[in-house]
Amino acid sequence: MKGHTNTILALFALALMGMCIPLAAAQASGIQYQYSTGIATLETDQIQVKITGLGEVPHFQYWSPEVDTVDYHVMFVKLFEANDTDSDGVFTNGTDTMVGPPFALPTADWAFSGFYAEEVDGNVTAVHFNLTASDEFDPRPGGTGGAYGHLPDMDPFNVTIQLRVHIYVESSYELKFDVILSGWQWTSDDSILVMQFTVTQSAHGQNQGTSDPAGFYQESTKFKFGNGYMQYNDTALAAQNEIQVKASHRAGTGLEAGESIYLSFENFGNDTLVYDPTLGVEVSSTLPPDTNTLVIVGGVMAAIIIVAVLIKVRK
Repeated sequence: MKGHTNTILALFALALMGMCIPLAAAQASGIQYQYSTGIATLETDQIQVKITGLGEVPHFQYWSPEVDTVDYHVMFVKLFEANDTDSDGVFTNGTDTMVGPPFALPTADWAFSGFYAEEVDGNVTAVHFNLTASDEFDPRPGGTGGAYGHLPDMDPFNVTIQLRVHIYVESSYELKFDVILSGWQWTSDDSILVMQFTVTQSAHGQNQGTSDPAGFYQESTKFKFGNGYMQYNDTALAAQNEIQVKASHRAGTGLEAGESIYLSFENFGNDTLVYDPTLGVEVSSTLPPDTNTLVIVGGVMAAIIIVAVLIKVRK
């Protein structure tokens, strides 16, 4: 009879362990993705993103399923060279001056590369794709940027910008994108290069941001708004050399809604620039990468304790 009891208890423990393992697997949901009519859509349990590049600026629209009443819109508007008047490495709107016309990103045609998905045991753990634009540009004073053309007595040069977009299950509340810039010809060795982004928000489901982002502020290298954020690194790479990146921001004026974020890069010569900002949402239930292991171990320990208690009672 005692042997039968031990067998039953062992089976009971195994059943409890089996219940824990599916629970652990449920924590690592996959990534859904698709591309249609110029819009790439990425979705996890914690963030949903639409990225538009066809015939307009790269437009990142994203929201948290936990707070599905508001969407955040981050748009990569333009590139421009600027005189750093006070030599602090930061673009100060109204003090530092733009050199020549900006490279206006709405003029570029963005080519979609197709998705590359990483899988583990049939589950999608990461998704990557590129948006690439190449255009003639004359940034010198008197020239005109992008596809707007250039003065006939000035020779333009070709600028290529590639956005490499990444989303990972292990950090399923954020989206990373690398900005790869090549072909930039500097007007002055003392200039800085500025990337301008705008941040707005809208009611959920609207295609354009219509109002200022709620509670916008900067904390170290992160701009926060509502439960969303944009984070930047304070260094970039050019020919494997680190260059300094600094940020500033300015609220829209008049009828212009939103906040502008200016990322300023020290002069990197003729090298290719590689930079990787991050967009994301703050979530209430962000689980650390090793949660699966903790759930399994916790389940096994619980099973052992229950079995020990039952054996003691049986005695």
